[in-house]
Amino acid sequence: MKQTIVLIPSLEPDGRLPVYVKELGEYGLSHIVIVDDGSGNDYQDIFKELEEFGCTLLRHRVNRGKGLALKTGYEYIRRNMPGYTCIVTADADGQHAPEDVYRLANAAEGHPDTLILGTRDFKKAGIPVKSFIGNRVSSAIFAALYGRSLPDTQSGLRAFGPKLADRMLGIKGERFEYETQVLITFIRSEIPVLTVPIQTIYEDENRGTHFNAVRDSLKIMGILGADFMKFLSSSITCSFIDIGIAWALLDWLKPYMQGKDLLRIMIATAFARSVSIAVNYLLNKNLVFKSKNAAGHSLIRYLGLCVFNILLSAAGVYILHINLGFNEKMAKVLCDVCLFLLGYQIQQRWVFSRAGDWFHE
Repeated sequence: MKQTIVLIPSLEPDGRLPVYVKELGEYGLSHIVIVDDGSGNDYQDIFKELEEFGCTLLRHRVNRGKGLALKTGYEYIRRNMPGYTCIVTADADGQHAPEDVYRLANAAEGHPDTLILGTRDFKKAGIPVKSFIGNRVSSAIFAALYGRSLPDTQSGLRAFGPKLADRMLGIKGERFEYETQVLITFIRSEIPVLTVPIQTIYEDENRGTHFNAVRDSLKIMGILGADFMKFLSSSITCSFIDIGIAWALLDWLKPYMQGKDLLRIMIATAFARSVSIAVNYLLNKNLVFKSKNAAGHSLIRYLGLCVFNILLSAAGVYILHINLGFNEKMAKVLCDVCLFLLGYQIQQRWVFSRAGDWFHE
């Protein structure tokens, strides 16, 4: 493990942290970088002791958040510790057993282009209620929106190689929500994420954590739902554009197309729909999914999806109405809601796929 670096962000640690560092050394994990995230003078004796153990100590003068503390560590390692094989991030509150850090380091060295995620088992007895609920809810939302089931999206025990470490610096986030944003970015970029079961440790009901159950949970939920809300807003905006243009054209063309109502309606509908589709495509590509793929490539897929939606909606309404006795209007609403949710997944994972984008960022 001579080429493994353990990175530990720390805020107001107690005496467990020096003990933890000693235990890591027993597993050959001696290259340890600790970031003091603005702990204050009362905690400097502990950090001095860690320096005496041979740890590299980095300091924030004020608390800046876990995400920025991790980035400070990544930047220091990139500039000053070349030649390492992997970085393992661990928490300072005793939640990550040294043997699990060792296991993740081994896994990362065998998978240098993969994010190794240590996952806890929240079905075990003794898990604090707020931790159980928070992780179950965030994991369910993550699976629904990003198509990948991860049993522990909040785990801070992670390992990865130098290429992914460089990528970490460009991901947005300053506090606990940063780790969620990392998972979202990697899944959308189709970077492999490998889960490894680890021990579930909560000492003293996890009172040593600096995670704010309300504030930080809301930030994480905001990060999880941000793209979907943009997608929803884009769709609503384009619906208004579609209706507005169609209504305006229907009135404007009326004096010029007396007795040609069908043609007038077809022209207004086709023009309005063309404009709304074009606007929706541009909004989704550039603001919602931020795809860097060539426009022609994604546009063909997007138009194909539009045709697919029309055909599937018509078929669904027909089946629900004729075979199952649904009211036609209610069947239309049900089908279009389902296709809207399906369309989000298809656009994210196929039309505007970001696979390969991360190589160029």
